Amino acid sequence: MMLKTVSQLHFDQVDRDFPQQSRDHVGVSSDEVVDLLGSICPLGIWRLEIQTGCVFWSEDAARIHGMEKSEGPVSLNRILSMYHPDDALLIEELVGATTIEQNSFRFVLRVKDSKSGHRLIAMAGRFRAANGGELYGYCHEFNDMVRSIVLTGG
Repeated sequence: MMLKTVSQLHFDQVDRDFPQQSRDHVGVSSDEVVDLLGSICPLGIWRLEIQTGCVFWSEDAARIHGMEKSEGPVSLNRILSMYHPDDALLIEELVGATTIEQNSFRFVLRVKDSKSGHRLIAMAGRFRAANGGELYGYCHEFNDMVRSIVLTGG
């Protein structure tokens, strides 16, 4: 018996903001939160200057997209070339719509892999008015398979 599989891409433009959590009383810094989340899976952080099309990103964001790390900006067009052509068009539309509507977004789309196929990348971002308009956010490889957890130690 042959099982049929269905591949579904997810693209969502969201216009909601969750209330910002106060964490001062917890005693955990933003850097520690990012480091903690990055210990679960590679977590890329990025920022796009809308006027210039320059993207600044962390080492994990570059690795997730199959590119070398960069201390300086990377062009949005170069990054889009790593995506499936249909998905790259969606991202271009998303950047335009998010800039106009000044809201948030999230998606799971296809990035080229080293074997002439594609991997799924999850990304979420928000608009901010700084520097003539910017998008900033995070990305990670999307894997909907259940993972096992092994506890070690004492």
